[in-house]
Amino acid sequence: MDGRRDDHSKIAAGSRFYARFDYRDPISYRGWKPLLRAVRLPRSDFISRLDAVPVRSRAVVSCFDAHVCRHFSHMTEPRPVHLLLGPQRPTINLVDTVAALRISNGPIAVISAGMQEAEGDIGHVQEAVGLPLSDLHLYHRAQKAFQEDTRLREAYRQRQEHLKDQQRLYRLRLKQLAIAARTLLAASGEADMLAAEQRHAIAQLRALDRHHLQRTETLHDHFEQEFGAEIQAALGRHVDEIREVVDSCQAILITGGNVAILLDRLRLFGMTRLLRQKPVVAWSAGAMALAERVVLFHDRTPQGRRDPEVLGAGCGLLPGFVFLPDARHRLLVKNRNRIELFCRRFSPELCVALDSGSALQFEGARITAAEAVRHLKRDGRLSKLRVS
Repeated sequence: MDGRRDDHSKIAAGSRFYARFDYRDPISYRGWKPLLRAVRLPRSDFISRLDAVPVRSRAVVSCFDAHVCRHFSHMTEPRPVHLLLGPQRPTINLVDTVAALRISNGPIAVISAGMQEAEGDIGHVQEAVGLPLSDLHLYHRAQKAFQEDTRLREAYRQRQEHLKDQQRLYRLRLKQLAIAARTLLAASGEADMLAAEQRHAIAQLRALDRHHLQRTETLHDHFEQEFGAEIQAALGRHVDEIREVVDSCQAILITGGNVAILLDRLRLFGMTRLLRQKPVVAWSAGAMALAERVVLFHDRTPQGRRDPEVLGAGCGLLPGFVFLPDARHRLLVKNRNRIELFCRRFSPELCVALDSGSALQFEGARITAAEAVRHLKRDGRLSKLRVS
């Protein structure tokens, strides 16, 4: 009997964890899979049983019978609202967005690590928001820690060099595959034969993206495993201070800047867990960092067109999306060949264009409101994102 109680406790804990996912969403449904395996219940039966109870009581909490979910949890905790914006020039919509959170007197935590040496220069944000702000200083905290621990600094430098080398090698392979895929999308010929070759060319791109993402994660993991104790010793005090600040704040703002630096600092200080607990307002690089993976893109560089490339894993707060800030100026939006390839290559993730004036609201991982937001379509067009 004790063993059955242990199983019950595990399933109950797991169900409360997965309750924040929407079980109808094919992206979010991935989070339910371990629980379904544990209770040995087909997905169709599971959904029908969940649909039969109030919306606020969806989580399964008991399964003494190995085949039937009998009971449902108490009301699930409300999921934080996350708001993503486009660049804050020329249109500034940060003021209205923060006002929508109904924060009466603050304070609000700020992550401006992407601005690097200009981190903390948030007077313009303070003026716009009109509430007390507290910058977490992730960039400068890390710099200070590296100055105090030369061995950790050298290991970190080497890891960064390896990541740059990995990105360079990935880019070499990517170029030829992207050229082949674009050429095939523009080619003419027998429809079925051409479609098969196009699908295979895009599949090769997707396989390369997955390989590169795996390689970058391996480099991160090796660094964290080898120097985990030193990282904890060097950053432990800072992590505690950051947690205290975030706990006292009502929301978190994440500014733009260098997305690679921003991602690095978010990972270094283990910020993902804290971000899940608070409403987040992010724009530009900050918005990109909240996805499962970050994609760099720019069709208008001085050096010429540049193929979209995976930088690495993001925080994963908003799975199922690729966020593209300032797409109007960075993408050749009238080049249907390039837009189609972008869309199909990163499918099933939805490629979302966040231009100046755009605003996208999430509750958990579901879009609940969108203003002036477009998404890339398979036919090579950009279409207004509509919320059902």
